[in-house]
Amino acid sequence: MTDTAKILDEARQMKPDPPRSKLDDYAEIIWELRRKRKRICAIAAFLAGHGIRVGKSTVARWLKAHPSPKATTDNRPSSVTPAMKEFADIFFEEKSTNPKHE
Repeated sequence: MTDTAKILDEARQMKPDPPRSKLDDYAEIIWELRRKRKRICAIAAFLAGHGIRVGKSTVARWLKAHPSPKATTDNRPSSVTPAMKEFADIFFEEKSTNPKHE
């Protein structure tokens, strides 16, 4: 093998670097705003208001590429109480008495 072939072979064996976005440093902020049901344009405006120049399409692409972090059930209590579950079961089993809403 020539030197060029060795170098090319070595380059092919290297693992690619992970893609890096300028929004990665603000992931926690973005996810907090999403938990508060803020829209993408509101998130972009919030970041711009704090000196982070970013467009709403960049935020949208970042959100698509970075799935939302899942909350673990170990450290969060269930938000659905047994009474709420029972009420919901009864509510959804009942037949509507108003024919307009069937």
